[in-house]
Formats: sequence, C-alpha cells, structure tokens
Amino acid sequence: MRKIFLLTILFCLITANAWAVVVTGSGSTKEEAIHNGLRDVVEMYTGALVYGVTDVENYQIRKDQIVAASLGHVKKYRIIRTSKIDDLVLVTLDVGLAEEKIERIVRDNVHLITYEDVLRDYNNVTQRQDQIRKLMDMMRILAGRPVHEKYGVIYEGYEIKRIGATQVDVILKARVTVNSFYSRAYNEILKNLSERENSSETWLVGGNYRIESGRLTNNQYHIADDMEASTIDDVRAQVHVNGMPVDQCRKYRDNLMVVYSPAGFAGAFVKGFPKAFKQAWNEEPLTTDKKLINVGIKNSKILPPDGLPLKIKYRIHDSKDIKSLWKLKLKMESCEK
Repeated sequence: MRKIFLLTILFCLITANAWAVVVTGSGSTKEEAIHNGLRDVVEMYTGALVYGVTDVENYQIRKDQIVAASLGHVKKYRIIRTSKIDDLVLVTLDVGLAEEKIERIVRDNVHLITYEDVLRDYNNVTQRQDQIRKLMDMMRILAGRPVHEKYGVIYEGYEIKRIGATQVDVILKARVTVNSFYSRAYNEILKNLSERENSSETWLVGGNYRIESGRLTNNQYHIADDMEASTIDDVRAQVHVNGMPVDQCRKYRDNLMVVYSPAGFAGAFVKGFPKAFKQAWNEEPLTTDKKLINVGIKNSKILPPDGLPLKIKYRIHDSKDIKSLWKLKLKMESCEK
C-alpha cells in the first residue's frame, strides 16, 4: 500500500461556548481520512492545552493515550468537501469538540495548570492574606493593651506573719484572674492564624490550658515564622500594691501561670536532642514531643474562672500602716525592667 501522507489545514474559530476547527484529513479511504482529520484536531487541541502551560514532557509520553481517550468526545463534525489525489482521499471537516470533557482527560493525565486554576488560587491567596493582615492587626491591638486589662488581682485579706522591732511581715491573700474576653479573643485569633500542620517554618503557641486525664494539655497553634512578632506568647507581669511592685515577676500564657522546671527542661533536652538533630541533619520537618514540653512546665498553674490563689509577701515599716491594710489597691502591671 502506498505510504499515507497527511495534509492538515487548520483554521481555529473560537466562539463563546465552543472550540470549532476546519481540518482536511487524508487517508487511503474516506473513513481513514475522517479518522485522521479528527485525530489531528484532538491532538492539536490537547497539545494547545499543555504547550506554554506546564508538563509538556509528560504529555508527550502519554500523548497517544490522551488523544485516543479524547477522540470519544468529538462533539460533532460536518463534511464540507471530499476530493481525491491519485490514491489519496482528502476530506475537509468542520469539527466541534466537547472541551470540558477533553480538558478533564488532560487534567487527569497531565499536571495541567489553566488560567482558571491560577485565577482561583490568586483569589484564595489574596483573601487569606487579607484575613491574616486583619488578624495580625487585631493581635497587635490585643498585645498593646495594658496588662491589668488581661489579668486582674482580687484582694481577699492578709495574715501577719512576723512582727519585728522595726518592721512587720505580712502575707497578702489574693486571687489572680484572667480576663475571659482577652482569653477568648486570643485563642480565636490564633486558631484562625494557625496552619494545619507543624513544620520547620512554624512555631508552636499554646492556649486554653486545662487538665485532661490528670495531665496538662492545651490547644496548639502552628504560627508561621513571619507572624511571630505580631503574636502574644508569654506576658511578663507582677502584682503592684498601691502602685509599687511587691511580687516577683511571673510569666502568664493565656490562662496559665508559667512556672518553668530547669531540671525538667534539661531532661527533655537530653531526650529530644538526638531526634531533633537527626531531623535537622536530614532536612526533615522538626517535630516536638508534647510530653517533653509538659515536663518543662509541670509546676505551672492554670488560672480557673474564679481566680488562682496567690500569697504575696508584704512588709510594713510603720505599725500605723496596719490600719490601711483593708484598703490596699492591688493591680497587675508589666514587670519592671
């Protein structure tokens, strides 16, 4: 049989809802010419989806399978003209394709990125970035509020501990409370800022601490590194009496009074360092053992809704000041530097 020569003349007519092509296919028979013409149209359309977009190499490898599968989605064709040159039959066709179905075939077989995909991702990214910026602004406002708006002190009384010749040591009884509005807002913002998974580019922030099955647990939020400066982690505060600091500086993390255990942290470091070193060496995401974290803060106290009892040492140098103990003003303020 004489070698078959293919002659294809393509005119693409783009309309609002259809992709139409006029093509001339050739073959030894009319049926073969029609088949070759339709194949050329499908091949051109699938190639146009891929070329200039992405993953052309993968398309070339699977080209025959993609084109064969797409041939079943020729929407319609009309024979415009039939002619013959020697033993070669030429058929000119007006072809319409079921674009969405063919695009789905290409998408399933090739990593195809379309303009619609990019536009959708652009909208999603810009919406998320706008949300992040608004949340970060809210977090900055929350972080900038005075400490006494986040944590309060309820004065409940006193106990005379020691009487000396020139001074009297008193224990003030108080309760430290957390502003429920602050705690809810803090956790809600972090929840919406948090990424789904921990990675080397996120840092761990805790909130809503509680006891479950006898163990300290909390909500964990994975915050991207570029948001670190805008979020609250530890709040350093101390009790002031009549405007003067009297208590030690303490760390508060949401509804937790943080008391670190140096021995616990040392043990956690010894246990966790080999694993962390191996992950860093292999450039793997660093993971944190929740149990090791809890070892380090096992002496911390959760601030219950009615407040955490706290005893504060207070010294009086003039016995006359005993008369004013009933009207002391206790307030939580930032630690003095």
